[in-house]
Parts: sequence; C-alpha cells; structure tokens
Amino acid sequence: MHEFSIASNIVHSLLDLAEEHDQEVIAATVAVGPMSMVVPELLTYAYEALTKDTPLAGSELHIQQVPITAQCNECGAEITSSQPFVKCSECGSLNLKIKAGYELQLVSAELGESGEITPDETPS
Repeated sequence: MHEFSIASNIVHSLLDLAEEHDQEVIAATVAVGPMSMVVPELLTYAYEALTKDTPLAGSELHIQQVPITAQCNECGAEITSSQPFVKCSECGSLNLKIKAGYELQLVSAELGESGEITPDETPS
C-alpha cells in the first residue's frame, strides 16, 4: 500500500511548513487524480495513523479529487472521467491525450493564526 509512503511525505512537508511559519497545522488539502492510483480513503487512514503522536495530531486532510480530462486523438472530443481507464465517449477510441488526472500534490495548508498557505510560499 503506497499510500503510507505518500502520507509520510505529506506529513514531513507539513511539519516543515509548521516549523518554518511557527504555526500549528489545522488542515491540509491534497489534489489526487485517478491516474495517480491513490485510494483517497487509504491516504486519509495513513495520514491519521502517521500523525497520531505528532504536532499534526488532530489536523484534517482534505482530498481534492481531480477528474481525468483528455482529448480524443481520433475525433477530437473532450472527455472527463473519474475512472483511471477511459475511452472516448463519442467514438470509443482508446487513443487519447491525457491533459489532467495524474495529480498527486499538496495544494495548501491551513495554519493556526496565519491562515492558508501553499507549500511554496515563503514566510512574510
């Protein structure tokens, strides 16, 4: 179950952000696309288990599910799907250019008094 190693990376990133901004982490948002093959429920479970005895204990992990968007290389149709195995809904082709759906990214963190930040923001 690779969700534990992913959750571990998220926990380390959040602990670094909390220390950098000298604030507690209240919640974090992670974007997850179906092509990442991450099961959101398992990621949440792993996050809760890994934060139990840390400064992140009690913080919430929000999963932002990003659908697959693709364009059919045969007929040009735009396709949106929440399933990792997709075919063109217009012509049935599997020849698609995937534009989104691989996401697996820490999008933001909500910190105590300073509000919400993105992981790449620098302290003010």
